Amino acid sequence: MEQQKEMSIQELLGILLGHLRMIIVVTIIAGIAGYSYAKFVLPLQYTSSIKIYVTNNNMSDANDINQINAQDLNTARSLATTYIVILDDAMMYEAISDRLLKDYNQEDLKNYFTIAVDEDGNEYIPSNQIKRLINISAVNNTEVLQVTVTSQVPKFSADICTYISKLAPEIIKRTTKAGSVETVSPAKVPTAPSGPNIPRYLLLGMVAGFAVAVGIAIISSFLDNTVKSGEELRDRFGVPVLAEIPDIFMDSKGGSSKYGKY
Repeated sequence: MEQQKEMSIQELLGILLGHLRMIIVVTIIAGIAGYSYAKFVLPLQYTSSIKIYVTNNNMSDANDINQINAQDLNTARSLATTYIVILDDAMMYEAISDRLLKDYNQEDLKNYFTIAVDEDGNEYIPSNQIKRLINISAVNNTEVLQVTVTSQVPKFSADICTYISKLAPEIIKRTTKAGSVETVSPAKVPTAPSGPNIPRYLLLGMVAGFAVAVGIAIISSFLDNTVKSGEELRDRFGVPVLAEIPDIFMDSKGGSSKYGKY
């Protein structure tokens, strides 16, 4: 049984080696396609971020640092998780939409967002278009939240971070009636793009191309019902091979290259 498994692996390797040139070419072409797509088709992305510190209003007096115990810190960490849920709400995205429409020209916004109109005739940016730009997470399971905004415009990313730092205390206080947040690091306008990740797309393209090429090689081998050697004829049909006629153009098959091709 073990011998049969080894033969199967050998056969597979033989198939891959027989199509090695095709596999290499397809892998390289797919890698170039992935690189070109990321480099020339995908828009540049710019990321800005802020850090927000979560505090508990019931904490011990901050002036006496020795009185802040583990329970206070654990409460703050629990609040951080709660605040992530609270801030991921339509109320936050609607407020950001209002500020974007107030601070930017609509023609500029229309290049990156869809401007919709509600039943009262008020214009707004759909929440899902703003939400997809924002990521909020706790930093290493601490009471510090990191808000990251990635968009195609550097100033959009920084301004949305700033909006969140100003809106978060009000929304959290209104919702929880307890606790507060303080901005640790303000948002900065990014000067260099953060994406797309060109090496990642290059690698994905090469992996996809390699997988497709290997699949083509295996499928074509299974569909090929020709007999390529006397040993294969004997194994498939169980009949003895009396003689083989060599290919006169192939040295490896017992022939000779001196005949040439006419």
